[in-house]
Amino acid sequence: MKSIIEIEIMLESEINNHLDKLKNHLNLDYFNELFGDTSFILAGLLEKLIKAKNCCWNEKWIDDSLLKKIKLDNKKISIWGIMIWGKVDTNEQWTDPFYFETFLSDFKQYFFLFGDLNQTEIIYDNFNKNRDVWDKCYYSDDNWHPSERNWKYKITSS
Repeated sequence: MKSIIEIEIMLESEINNHLDKLKNHLNLDYFNELFGDTSFILAGLLEKLIKAKNCCWNEKWIDDSLLKKIKLDNKKISIWGIMIWGKVDTNEQWTDPFYFETFLSDFKQYFFLFGDLNQTEIIYDNFNKNRDVWDKCYYSDDNWHPSERNWKYKITSS
């Protein structure tokens, strides 16, 4: 198992390796293919962070994420998406929204927002039938603001 620091280094490398591709592809449904391993590295980082801060996640695991929207400016990258997670001893999976932001000059400074206190998690099979379900609850096409959610988990890098 990799440490949080090792995962952070992997994430920085993966994002940096794919930044140039973003400039020509701003209107995708998902950015997973365009951003290589970023989706499951983010999932692995979130799982490590959440387990380090919250004992309730010892019976859960995070599988992967869907990168729904990526915003890049000259100082930071912001990623909105859906985390796919499960519970130990079951094959059923659930989804929850997430938001990740880091500074391009210092990937050690970031924060993760995950889950929604006002909306229960959605079973993956139901999400798969209606992929916009999380968007319709909280976002308009041009108005993606992480502050509009009542986030269950707020994790800031140390």
